[in-house]
Amino acid sequence: MPLTDAEVDALGITERVVSVFSVIGIFFILFTFYFLKSFHKPINRLIFFASFGNLGMNVACLIAEDGIASGPTSGLCTFQAFLIQMFLGVDAFWACCMALNVYLAFFHKYTARQLRHLDKWYMLVCYGASFVPALTLAFIDTPRRGRVYGEAILWCWITIKWDFLRIALLYGIVWVAIIFAFAIYIKAGRVIYKRRDTLHGFLNPLNERPFNTGIITTSIDITVEHVTSPSESSGSAQNANIFDKDFDPASNANAELDECHPYVVNVEAPERRPSGVREVTREVARKETTNPGAWLYARVAFLFFLSMLIIWIPSSANRVYALAHPDRQNFLLNFVSALVLPAQGFLNAIVYIITSRTAMRQLLSSLRGDTKMPWRDDLFRFTRRGGKRSGGRPENNPRDKEIQLELADLEKKIGGKGAGKKVWEKRSLGGYSERGSEVNVPIIAHTRSG
Repeated sequence: MPLTDAEVDALGITERVVSVFSVIGIFFILFTFYFLKSFHKPINRLIFFASFGNLGMNVACLIAEDGIASGPTSGLCTFQAFLIQMFLGVDAFWACCMALNVYLAFFHKYTARQLRHLDKWYMLVCYGASFVPALTLAFIDTPRRGRVYGEAILWCWITIKWDFLRIALLYGIVWVAIIFAFAIYIKAGRVIYKRRDTLHGFLNPLNERPFNTGIITTSIDITVEHVTSPSESSGSAQNANIFDKDFDPASNANAELDECHPYVVNVEAPERRPSGVREVTREVARKETTNPGAWLYARVAFLFFLSMLIIWIPSSANRVYALAHPDRQNFLLNFVSALVLPAQGFLNAIVYIITSRTAMRQLLSSLRGDTKMPWRDDLFRFTRRGGKRSGGRPENNPRDKEIQLELADLEKKIGGKGAGKKVWEKRSLGGYSERGSEVNVPIIAHTRSG
């Protein structure tokens, strides 16, 4: 029995209302992740990428029954069908990518940097694999079955006569991705279950920082020992300090400045044992399995996976019912599908907020005027390189000026430019975009002057 006009209108209203909430959640994810550093975390990156697919799906849902009303051969109907085929299954593909990242981090010790290099391939697979069939189906039209895209109860999509393509090109692929992700989470779950006594913080989804132990004070003993070379012990007076104001390069022309006298630095710290559940959790994550960041990423990925199941279980049940009863339409199953399918962006926003509660508190504090807005620093700092503007560290760095002044002073003291060989070792302790720091360590390799 077909649906009544009142039931069709109820389905259309449901799609649009839920889509509005999803669009709000999607734009919240896109804005906060891109502009605010407190949200710009590796565990939120794939949710950010998946949001573009959610946005495309919600555009189709906002069209609702207007696509059908415009006619099966109209441009609006074809456009809506293309969007649904293109973006409806994208969340399942991203959930599969997240599960793959969990596997690589847990069992192959992949770092965040290594996982980030996979993003471009994930983008290609998730969106490229959907784009090809979605575009191809728009041009298929046979005398027997007619066009592939047309009326499909809730919206324009694959018609009833081509119903097998819904299984082959969407539902079947989605459930293969779900089973693959589920298998990975079972394997990771075994690791978590074995350590359930020490992973109470991890198992609580509302605990954003289960490994945070607060401030830890450790006493460190540092011993510096200068190793005296034979030449230094016999004639230390010859090797004058080049930074001394009374140093005369002319009177020390024969000084042995090419020797770099070594010294030994010994750093000792007492062994610290875990004192609480969260510290034990960190020890387990770090020593026995993988780094703590991988455990946090696994929890976010699993929450994303659960939200995807909420979407696909009811809609798949509706699809199975339609295959078993092609001449009957169940309003309740269609209503649930109209409720959950447009809600992908909304559910992803909930996962995003749950896993970023500290960042949310900072954002609310900034909106109240208590603190400054935590904008990303790398978005507003530019340098000129080869005439082109590029993001990064400011060109006028005070430390760079200090280094230049030290070099100039050194050249004056040792007899002019080129009299000494200067070697500077630059060690990066993080990236500018990762909120790390940079330390410039001067190492002077002296050569004999004259």
